[in-house]
Amino acid sequence: MEVGKTYNVAFATGHYEIEYENGVTCIKVTPQSYRVERADGTTRLVKHDLIMNLEEIAGPT
Repeated sequence: MEVGKTYNVAFATGHYEIEYENGVTCIKVTPQSYRVERADGTTRLVKHDLIMNLEEIAGPT
């Protein structure tokens, strides 16, 4: 992930749990995780090694 870009992310949260965050913007990169911001302004940490699928959303052209 790169700061300022928007993504759809699928990541593991437990042994058998997968969560999806669609349309989140990366706002900070740390050595172990990413801080992403949702459209409603809330933020969440996503660990690097738990990401299962990462898809960049094309911005306005």
